[in-house]
Amino acid sequence: MAGNALTGLPHYTVRESRRARCVRLRFSVRGELEIVVPSGFDLARIPALLYDKRSWIERTAERLRRDGRMIPHADEPSPPSTLTLRAISETWDVAYRPGDARGQSGVLLHEHPDRRLTLHTDPGDTARCQAALRRWLLHKGKRHLLPWLMTVSEELDLPFHSARVRGPSTRWGSCSGRKTISLSYELLFLPGHLVRHVLIHELCHTVHLDHSPRFWALVARAEPDFAHRRSELRGAWRHVPSWLDT
Repeated sequence: MAGNALTGLPHYTVRESRRARCVRLRFSVRGELEIVVPSGFDLARIPALLYDKRSWIERTAERLRRDGRMIPHADEPSPPSTLTLRAISETWDVAYRPGDARGQSGVLLHEHPDRRLTLHTDPGDTARCQAALRRWLLHKGKRHLLPWLMTVSEELDLPFHSARVRGPSTRWGSCSGRKTISLSYELLFLPGHLVRHVLIHELCHTVHLDHSPRFWALVARAEPDFAHRRSELRGAWRHVPSWLDT
């Protein structure tokens, strides 16, 4: 479900989640508003909910506009014909072929040595094609981002307890109090220097969980030009294909 109940707000979507225990509002890395509601939630209550939260929504939306994250994406084919993974300097051509789709969720995906992906399924089944590509990106993220994190960890002598790769989120990465680092596979679409910036940021959280002056001092020692990288990261969502949010 999608809409725009309040004038001046970004386009928003409503998603029902079986795991949700309460209503949550969040902005994606592109500045798109998502409302997550528990199963069975009365959707007629959403306009009143938006009205109650209007100050927070408008304040956050304005900040995202200042950061340049409210500019619409150019139209992109969905499902895509190309995947540009800037972080690892790889571009993959994607082809769709009708045929016997005995793979997971009705899609059989073949990865070819010359950086081609072939999906055997109903080419018109966009949702299944996108789901197959998301699974492939998750695998690529584990293959490349986790070793990269370990390398930077050893370089900076900032150890972590464990790490995982997850799908699209409102954040590029996070670090828990147990020093577990989570990374979004969307990082694969970013230039390498910005991925390294995110890795450094999360590794510094293994020492300081907050964003105190001590935290930023540690970041500065690891990456003296971090302020420039941080500013550049605000617009990095442009590198991520919009179909990942659908």
